Amino acid sequence: MIDVTSPFPIASERIRFPTGPARRTVRATTLAAIAVAVAMGTSSIVFSEPAIADVLMAAVIVGLPLLGVVRFGNVAILNLTLWLVFVALGLAACSVSTNFDTAVTHQVVTLFLAGGAFVLAGYIAADPEPRFRLVMSWYVLGCLLAASAALVGYFQIIPSTTELFTNYGRARGTFKDPNVLGAALAPAIVFLAWATLRLPLRQAMLAAAVALPLILALLLSFSRGAWASAAFSLLLLGWLLLVTTRRGADIRRLVAVAVLGAVTLTATIGAALEMDAVGSLFEERASLDQSYDEGPDGRFGGQAKAVGLILEHPFGIGTHTFRDTYHPEEAHNVYLSQFLNAGWIGGTLYVISVFGTLLAGLYAIRRRTALQGPIIVATAGFAGLVFEGFVIDTDHWRHFFILMALIWGLIDADIHAPVREKRSHD
Repeated sequence: MIDVTSPFPIASERIRFPTGPARRTVRATTLAAIAVAVAMGTSSIVFSEPAIADVLMAAVIVGLPLLGVVRFGNVAILNLTLWLVFVALGLAACSVSTNFDTAVTHQVVTLFLAGGAFVLAGYIAADPEPRFRLVMSWYVLGCLLAASAALVGYFQIIPSTTELFTNYGRARGTFKDPNVLGAALAPAIVFLAWATLRLPLRQAMLAAAVALPLILALLLSFSRGAWASAAFSLLLLGWLLLVTTRRGADIRRLVAVAVLGAVTLTATIGAALEMDAVGSLFEERASLDQSYDEGPDGRFGGQAKAVGLILEHPFGIGTHTFRDTYHPEEAHNVYLSQFLNAGWIGGTLYVISVFGTLLAGLYAIRRRTALQGPIIVATAGFAGLVFEGFVIDTDHWRHFFILMALIWGLIDADIHAPVREKRSHD
């Protein structure tokens, strides 16, 4: 007999599953940690939808509340409410979509991802420090898997995998799109940069070593948005650490890591550019003058069309109508897309939740608690994704919801954490 100990107040103290004459006790927190770890570790495997991580996340959404390992705070509840109304408005606008079935599916997926963020936030809030490290450590492991696949495919280490792990000469790893690979790697790199600055020397060196293949895979994704997102997040991380630290030793270490990191990055880019294929594609992608950005059917032309349609349709035009009727593809701006999908009110609620989450994270950093460091990491990583939303549609990126959930949960926990005098971040 397996006994599952659960702290859930309305559940029985133990839930029993018959397995034979033997009896074993498994803590509910252990089962929850395993479920969350596996879901985070597989979040980078997205060859198709629904992905493996989606099935596991469904188990997390149902299982964690039943196991009683969550505590929902005001920040998470408020944001879930905003997302529920946003999705309801999006579903209402589906009535005028050119493809009703795919439009409804899109909104249902949005609801699923928002629900997962809410439950994950409650899980973090109940025991923030170890669970933040659990989520991010396994997320990094998933990104390392994706980056390894990207490098294997790009450099044709296993020739048969090149087509699977690359797309038009760009590394995509275990994602469907190189742009998503690059964007997913950025928060992991931010976490590893923080670990390099905060952990003891041996662990810091390990974190730096793990970051190297992630950085190389990010470069080889040739995603301009991901490059900018990662750079913005890292700069914000460095600035937040600089203005909140109290010890001179921490400042010296920050400067040393920044210099060493810049030298290593320059050397890595220089070595990569020695390859003709890399050099030509890097030059092309680094240019701000791309043919698909210009003209009425380009990225910026599409965004101009989207603004005009938003002003003309206060209740929205329905999900996917823009790409099916007015333009060859989506608006490549997640904020414009949400106004198109859910109307003025829905788009406004989306903006309030996303930018409110970012501002709440920045505001919470002022409190010197044990959670200051984790909040800095989550906020810096999320800021890059918020910034990237101006040039691409990020509304169904799993890592976007993971970072958002971390901020919700950490702030809900931080509200009750005692402020303490300390010499540095934890």
